[in-house]
Amino acid sequence: MLTRRSFIVRAAGATAATAAVAYAGTGTVFASPDASAAGLRTYIDGHLVDQGKVVEWERRRLSVAAARIRKDYIGLLTGELDSLLARFAVDVDDIPAARAALARARVLIGPQGLRELLAGELVASEAATRATLAASGGRWVVATVEIASDRGSAQGFIDTFDRARVNNDQAFWTGACPDHYIIATLPDGRQEVIEVTGGAVLASRFLVTYTDPSKVVAPVDPAYPLSVAGAATLSDGELIGGVCHQFRDEPGGGFRSQLKVAFPAAVPGLYVTEHQWHLATEFGNWIAAYLR
Repeated sequence: MLTRRSFIVRAAGATAATAAVAYAGTGTVFASPDASAAGLRTYIDGHLVDQGKVVEWERRRLSVAAARIRKDYIGLLTGELDSLLARFAVDVDDIPAARAALARARVLIGPQGLRELLAGELVASEAATRATLAASGGRWVVATVEIASDRGSAQGFIDTFDRARVNNDQAFWTGACPDHYIIATLPDGRQEVIEVTGGAVLASRFLVTYTDPSKVVAPVDPAYPLSVAGAATLSDGELIGGVCHQFRDEPGGGFRSQLKVAFPAAVPGLYVTEHQWHLATEFGNWIAAYLR
């Protein structure tokens, strides 16, 4: 169990050099608070949404993530994380600083510390997932978002995405959304994800395998010829959903993405709706980082 005492000991043991590198943001840096600055357009349920609403969703989740990480600690994390909690309506220009504060907190706690911090949530969420699977009867519901970019190419973005996965670029993965806690590439190539998905109130853990298309449950759209798709499972291999992210180049330049995540059909509708905003946030930030 991660306690304040063990956290302080662990954090104090980190070298100044390690902290400096982590704080400097080696890997991908998410500096832009607004994907519209990168020329992106986001569509939810086929409708163009104001990019400011995507930013507002991220602002809200920044405060939620700060509260989750800070709840067991007084001292080393308090100052910066409390500033996020006290300022629920973080100004747009402050979002990069808020992301950086969360990144520093994750580094200080460390992967094992995060696992211990979230251990109780992960047990409860896995039990809920198994119950939802049983109630779904093998049926799935899909959260879908589309993002169009005036610049770049479909293959160029996929190459960036794949490179980050192969290189285990933690800044790329966790920095894109406040609800990302651990996203790591395992030695066998699977991707471990610990995040708060959709409208869930608890963090969950699952594994994504990108090498077996036959297990991908999200539908494929033939209008998008390039894809990154994978099956999501629990640690014992039970299938709980999956991702099917598809891309195409646009005739006038740039590219368009269709991003899909499948959940057991018995999840509440709000869960799926909230995950659309999750997708809009993370992929908007990933695409903006690629375009930079």
